[in-house]
Amino acid sequence: MHDCPTCRVPLHGHEEVCPSCGTRQRVRRSTSSLLSSTPQKPPVNLVPFVIVFFVLGIGTFILAQGSWVGQIMSRGPVQEDPLDRLSPVQIRQMLYSKIEEGIAAAGATATYTWATPGGEETDINAQGPVHLTINTELSDPNLRRGIIDPAKELMHKAQIPTLVMNDSKSKATWTYQVNVPTTPSSQTAPSEEGSQANQEPEQATDQAADQGY
Repeated sequence: MHDCPTCRVPLHGHEEVCPSCGTRQRVRRSTSSLLSSTPQKPPVNLVPFVIVFFVLGIGTFILAQGSWVGQIMSRGPVQEDPLDRLSPVQIRQMLYSKIEEGIAAAGATATYTWATPGGEETDINAQGPVHLTINTELSDPNLRRGIIDPAKELMHKAQIPTLVMNDSKSKATWTYQVNVPTTPSSQTAPSEEGSQANQEPEQATDQAADQGY
């Protein structure tokens, strides 16, 4: 509704002439959008685009698993060995401490001889590879396992290519050997040998002199 601008009579909006004063009125014609002759553009269907992007994403993920990027993502962060921060002499002292603990637990005593690859006697703080000989007396030859096993995994990084244990009571000698190359990636597990050859495939066995310990 609106008022006539001349006589201010209320009008409904469809009168072309004011019935009171005869003033022509401006009629606003409304058209419905349903009756409009102008065609409306249909809305864009985004579903096919979403499906295409989804399939491409899955394909890219599968291909990435086989690439070096995928391998890095799947393996996670590289775990650093704490021993890599220590020098061979420091690791050698750790090995010595473990052996001493095992000797004490077995109720025995021991003497240690350190030697260079050339056979010259030296000490635990020597630079470069050294050989270690342990002389002891064990109440039971099997006690050597509790003495050597906790320490032999340190032989490689301690640069001890050969560790020999002599038991004066059983007259047995056990030799543990490991390769000490210039590159850490060539590390091999220590092997145990005795004065008699008696090894099973892929497993180092105990060998003792004069006795089958």
